[in-house]
Amino acid sequence: MSSLSSGLKDSIPSIVTLLVGAFFMASIPSQIADFGTDGLSGVSARTMPYIIAGAIMVFSLFSIVAAVWAHIQSTPADTTDDPPPKTRYGLVFLAFIAIASWIILLPFIGYNIATILLITSIMLIIGRCTWVQIVLVSLALSFPVNSLLGVVLKVYLPSGSLFD
Repeated sequence: MSSLSSGLKDSIPSIVTLLVGAFFMASIPSQIADFGTDGLSGVSARTMPYIIAGAIMVFSLFSIVAAVWAHIQSTPADTTDDPPPKTRYGLVFLAFIAIASWIILLPFIGYNIATILLITSIMLIIGRCTWVQIVLVSLALSFPVNSLLGVVLKVYLPSGSLFD
């Protein structure tokens, strides 16, 4: 029974996500008006939220069952592994600072440059990345996403007031 409680203990985030999904599912009728489908199809304004809430709940349940199953299947010899590394909260704080800086700088220097700086700073905070990786990932994420959002989906992205 100890492995079952240990599996449930490791599943606390998934249990919370399952409860959020259930709350989301229960709140859909009171939050989204149903205007009917006029007999054209079975799809209404509530269809997509129900699909999303259902997917959240199914994946949460899968994660809970997988964690409990892994703990049931594990042997006592498996518990001699090294403890997980401690979370370095200073790095998490620096990542939040980088994201806040991106939000502040975005209107001034534009999407591409701000995103390149954000990705570069996050990769430096994470560590263990070479400069070639940093440059390639920054460029590979910034410009294609800009093209996808700006050109394909017609979403306005700031070009930067410093360059107007």
